Amino acid sequence: MKLDEYQRKAFLTARIDWQDARKCHIPVLGVVGELGSLASELKKQLRDGQSYNHVHRNLIEEFGDLLWYISAIASRYQLSLEGLVAETHSSAPSRGNLAHVYGMVSAIAALVASTAESGKDVAPGTRRRIAKALGPALHAVLFAIRREGLNLTSVLSKSLQKVTGVFGSEEIRPARCFDTNFPVYERLPRSIAVQFLERARGAGRVEVVLRVNGMNMGDRLTDNARKDDGYRFHDAFHLAYAAVLGWSPVVRSMLRCKRKSDPGVDEVQDGARAAIVEEAIAQTVFDYARSHSMLNRLDRIDNGILKLIQRMVHGLEVRKCALHEWQRAIFVGFEAFRALKRNRGGSLILDAETRTLSYRDADDGANNG
Repeated sequence: MKLDEYQRKAFLTARIDWQDARKCHIPVLGVVGELGSLASELKKQLRDGQSYNHVHRNLIEEFGDLLWYISAIASRYQLSLEGLVAETHSSAPSRGNLAHVYGMVSAIAALVASTAESGKDVAPGTRRRIAKALGPALHAVLFAIRREGLNLTSVLSKSLQKVTGVFGSEEIRPARCFDTNFPVYERLPRSIAVQFLERARGAGRVEVVLRVNGMNMGDRLTDNARKDDGYRFHDAFHLAYAAVLGWSPVVRSMLRCKRKSDPGVDEVQDGARAAIVEEAIAQTVFDYARSHSMLNRLDRIDNGILKLIQRMVHGLEVRKCALHEWQRAIFVGFEAFRALKRNRGGSLILDAETRTLSYRDADDGANNG
């Protein structure tokens, strides 16, 4: 893959408000952040040696992230990456073990200093100044990629694969069916309604009971915390995973639709360990959400959280779901959670065909769709 092809495709994924006086600085700050992440990976490589198993994979990702932001800056000023490489006559750093790293840091520092002053200005004079700093920075990054023994095409391809996975298509397709070949009684429901009934439980305590078709489902939940944070309604997250991802070992357990006809699938995909992973994801995202207004009015989840989730589900069938699918599942779950907490209960209507989890007042009742 050539640099200009990468630049064109990468810029299509840039969701940056260039006209906003503050948000237009996101690519510059992104370069700083990704350079720090890259330096951290190189540090771990030096510190842990052969004990650090994923350095090659992680370096490919970090270099790709860095190039994405450099590409965004170049595209903003209508500069060609290949043109910058051709016009830059930077001498290669010395052959010292880390000379390529420090050379890259120095060149990027000069780029940041140059772009930080420009803001929304894209006048010819500013464009020339940016090009003068951007060329050496790009040259230094490409040299570092070679010195680390990485293939540039792999770095560019993985970068595009990642950003495409984060944003995805605007078309909403039905959730995946991981259990198509199993008996109907071992499949997650594609449509179901669940009541969340809040009830008093002793002095100053409340619990939530889930009901489907007039029957209790799962365990009665409290917040298990000193402060009322609404976590008793967190089964909304598991229902959202079922609605958007077509996956939830926790919901399978509650509805008794584990795939017991295949002992291997029952053990690995629907067993206790998979359910624990799902609960850990729900708690991890909940902790993140507490410092982000419970995700209200947000349109993006921090990429570090999504990457962590990807690592957590390694080996499970849901690993096939892209980052943008997880992001949608999280937002759908939190929208339902906020409604339940605000109204102290209600009903959630799960629809895996539209990947939705709709809230209804408790008086509406809850019946299978």
